[in-house]
Amino acid sequence: MMLRVLSPIHIGNGNKLTPVDLYPTGNMVYVLDVEKLVNNLQKLGVDLEEILALLKNPPGEHYIWKGYIEEYHLDPADYALYSLPVFGGTGKTSMQIDEFIKLNGKPYIPGSSLKGAVRTAVFYKALRECGDSGTTMNLVSGFSGNLARDIGYSKSLIDYYIEYLDREVSRNRKFDRKRTDDLLEAIIFGMERGRYPGVRYEPKRDPMRGLIIRDSQSMGRKHLAVYHVSIVGNTSDEMKTWVEALQPGTETEVELKFDDELLKMNAGYFNGLLWECLKDRGKPWEVFEGFVWEAVREFYGAIIDHELRNLSKFGGHGSTVRSFYEGLRGKERILRLGWGSGWISTTVGLLLVEKGWKWETVRKKLKLGENPKTKRLSRDFPKTRRLTDGIPIGWVVLQ
Repeated sequence: MMLRVLSPIHIGNGNKLTPVDLYPTGNMVYVLDVEKLVNNLQKLGVDLEEILALLKNPPGEHYIWKGYIEEYHLDPADYALYSLPVFGGTGKTSMQIDEFIKLNGKPYIPGSSLKGAVRTAVFYKALRECGDSGTTMNLVSGFSGNLARDIGYSKSLIDYYIEYLDREVSRNRKFDRKRTDDLLEAIIFGMERGRYPGVRYEPKRDPMRGLIIRDSQSMGRKHLAVYHVSIVGNTSDEMKTWVEALQPGTETEVELKFDDELLKMNAGYFNGLLWECLKDRGKPWEVFEGFVWEAVREFYGAIIDHELRNLSKFGGHGSTVRSFYEGLRGKERILRLGWGSGWISTTVGLLLVEKGWKWETVRKKLKLGENPKTKRLSRDFPKTRRLTDGIPIGWVVLQ
């Protein structure tokens, strides 16, 4: 399929470009070949010890090569590994840029990022469509009678899940927030008997094994740009972020495979809610692909609707955001991936916020929305949105 970028997308490799690596000029930033620049400065008579002292103890957070380049009238393009246009302006005295993931210097989109975006949509649909307490009780009863009974006291799996989190956080102050969805993942995608609460996720029982997504083709660096990311809803002026991101209009091929034979051969082994949803529609290996694309349409359509209902959270960018999201409505196979997508787009948060005060109580106990400095909890969660050029980050379409 052809993947087309609709808004700037950043998938990081874990590295940051710092003022030591950069030379900005106008609406362009040069990523420097520092070794080449140092060698040439020595030829021009600059003492190596002076350069090393500067690198070990840079003067604050300033672009440390700026003085040399201007003093010796050097062309930064002669010392650049590559250069990128900048949208939103550079930092006046310094900036750090999160690098985009690359292979042999060329950006690409990992298949794992795409599959993760699809998986979240399937997670949402299976929980919403098949997560009644009766179906869930029958599924988990073979692994844990206690868990089945507890779920039976709730209206649905999502209601039980909120009660479960509430109970666990209340009695365990060290509860790991990063593992809050482990129980849901096990019940929905595939489970084995486990320690409390009775089941654990088993990847071999997960029907999503039947969807294989390869890494995209690599792309030329001409498709990258540096974007200043606005964090709307944050009152602090200290949070300034720049990222390398693929520009809107970028296209690349990705290979997707729906492995019907794998699903058919393992039909007696899969056991989660997703598998029950598929069986309700017919032969799972025949309906799987249709279910996946339905999930994508429904989940990301719900995200768009949610954001359009909450335009006030985008501050002065509301009209631009509205125009962008209304332009996405009706499109097939829209996905959101990469950094900056936000909590709502990467979890089943939409189903949680529908529970109102029940979820709010647990959310506060989990300290979601806590200011890292003041430790105060935001009244509204999620409070912030990330925008580039006034539009939301990370939207793509598969065609």
